[in-house]
Amino acid sequence: MDDATVLFVDLVGSTALYQSLGNARAAELVSGVTGWIGRVCEAAGGRVIRRLGDGVLVSFAKGAAAFECAIALQRRQSQHNADAPDHAQVQIKIGLARGSMVESGTGWVGDVINLATDLSDRCGPEQILACGVSVDQIKLGIFARFRSLGLMHMLGKSEPVDVFQIEWKNDSNTGVPTVRAALEVNDFSDSSLATGIRLAWSDRQADFLRADLPIVLGRHAEADFQVEDPRISRRHARIYELDDALVLEDTSSYGTSVRFASANTVLTLRNQECVLHDDCEIAFGASFDQSNVPQLRLNFFS
Repeated sequence: MDDATVLFVDLVGSTALYQSLGNARAAELVSGVTGWIGRVCEAAGGRVIRRLGDGVLVSFAKGAAAFECAIALQRRQSQHNADAPDHAQVQIKIGLARGSMVESGTGWVGDVINLATDLSDRCGPEQILACGVSVDQIKLGIFARFRSLGLMHMLGKSEPVDVFQIEWKNDSNTGVPTVRAALEVNDFSDSSLATGIRLAWSDRQADFLRADLPIVLGRHAEADFQVEDPRISRRHARIYELDDALVLEDTSSYGTSVRFASANTVLTLRNQECVLHDDCEIAFGASFDQSNVPQLRLNFFS
């Protein structure tokens, strides 16, 4: 068949539901969630091609419809969780990919299905990940809310693919959607081959090997790299490895800004993450243009 955008929606923590609620109640809850997911997707123009117990695989002829549906699913489930008792709250994660697939005697098969499933597996709760080909199909302004996570090695792929995270939540501080323009896709070969990173702040410096990751940056005395400033949260950010890339995750109350040596743009993270593809400066709790903002320097070394 022609290329399609495949969406795989998976429930987070379904095994724990069976342990806490018992088989009958958990099965009823899971069936109810996957049931409405299928109905919403079909109403948006999708075709349910497979159900996997706690997951739903859907194909869309139009990429824009798949993206819009994925965002709608996350927002609807988030609203449901806000109104539901603890035992009835279920989070979902979604992977999207675009490619060709064929129908066999056992159902639909194709590399795009494996890719969408792999992307979903890499998601955290309430996240949407999409391959670069999928994002390239979207030209509508409303779908400019995405950011690059870099090149990642995926199951069944000999070459790494561009992976993007789709932003669907409102900024918790402003109530305004976090808008990201299409980020430049960088070549991650240099940083992926690095042995480790060197962090420097004020007169302090420390080296961390990949084997040392993840590490925590913050004001707390137990942080792996301590930055003593009142604008910095006790556990402000962490750096971890994902495939061949190093990722900075903001876990603070006031945000983290990143300025790469190879680009003029500044990324502002609020409970978000970005790939560290180059040497950079990191500002904690304030933007770079504010005076005396605590700034940390990060350099890769081999």
